[in-house]
Formats: sequence, structure tokens, C-alpha cells
Amino acid sequence: MFLFDFSSIGQPAKTFLRLIIFVIIMAIFSFASAEYAYYFGDIFPKSEIAIQNEVDQKFLSSLNFEYKIVKVVDGDTLDIERIDGEKVLGIKDTESVRLLGINTPETVDPRKPVECFGKESSNYLKNIASGRDVAIELDSTQGNLDRYGRVLAYVYIKKEGVKDQNIFMLNSDMIKNGYAYEYTYELPYKYKDEFKMLETVSKNNHIGLWSPKTCNGLKTPVAISPTN
Repeated sequence: MFLFDFSSIGQPAKTFLRLIIFVIIMAIFSFASAEYAYYFGDIFPKSEIAIQNEVDQKFLSSLNFEYKIVKVVDGDTLDIERIDGEKVLGIKDTESVRLLGINTPETVDPRKPVECFGKESSNYLKNIASGRDVAIELDSTQGNLDRYGRVLAYVYIKKEGVKDQNIFMLNSDMIKNGYAYEYTYELPYKYKDEFKMLETVSKNNHIGLWSPKTCNGLKTPVAISPTN
């Protein structure tokens, strides 16, 4: 392995030389490991995931929690107002917000019957969001308002009892926990790929409305028990 001829020297000398070579090799490895980041940081940049995590943290820390949820209408719609009393987006004192990128089973649409898991979805959002301070993110790919005049937004909330940096998005949380379907209306939106992935995971794990014990993923009307 080594380019040295040990045949002409005695055993003690051979052992000593091997020891010296071993020490030199280990020293080279140690030096390379210690100096790796300094010399090769620009050649081998951070992974895309690490960079994205840093971007996400900077974005989350920049959110302004200037709104309060005053009413949860159903699993994908809620009403907000500004904490400082100003008009929401300069429109009205209280504004209806449609959670962008999701759709939940119907509970309040007079044109449709109450659908399977609709009440569970609505109650879940009420439990985690009612009365809470929130931040909103608009999406330039969708416009600010839907065809019904509701604000289209991603809504962020802070987890209770933990530090401020523990922030999560209501839209994605609803899909992740099996209370909503991913929903694309005409144009792709900013977080479509992430939401589709979350829906696939929920579906594969039979979570919430995807469970065979609930709706099995179907938007069927709630069965009404016959009255005596």
C-alpha cells in the first residue's frame, strides 16, 4: 500500500516508520476536517432545505400579528378585524377571510346539505383559532378577494403557551390534520405543492375525513337518523 521498501531495515525501524507515517496521515485528516468549513464553504454551499428553513424563519419572524379572529364561520372561512381599530385592508372594519388553498366539507351553505366531517372541521378551527391574534399573508397569484368578496389569505397563529417563534399556518394545519382538502381554484397558488403533499400524507394515513370510519375522503351528506 505504501511506496516504501521496508525489506532492507530491521523490525524496530519498520515499526517506528509505520508509526511516523500513521501520525502524519492522521494529522492531515485532522487538519482537513478542522479547516473544511473555512476553505470549502463556498464550494459546498448549504443544502436547499437548510436555506429554505432559514428563509422560513426570517419570514415567520417578520409577520405582524395585527388582526384578531372575531368569528369562525366554518372550516375554511373566518372573520377578522384589526386590533388597532383600522379597516381591514382599507375595506371594512370586519372582513371575511377565505383560507386560501383549502376546502372543507360544507356546513353553512344553504344550497348544499351538511357534508360529512363538516361540523368536525368547523369545530376544530373554532377550538384553535377563535378570539386569537393572527397575521395574514396575501398571494399575488390569486388576487386579494374571491368572487364573493372575501379576502383570500394564508392565516398564521402562534401556538399557545410557547415562545413567539412557534408559529403555524391555519391553512396547512387543516389539511395536515385531515379537516380539509387541498383546493386549487383556476390558478396555482404559492403553497400548492406543499398542500398537495400534506393531503397525500393525511390520505395515506387515513387521518380525519380520510378515515374509513368517518367519510373515507368522500364529500357525502351527513346521514340523518329517522325520527319516530
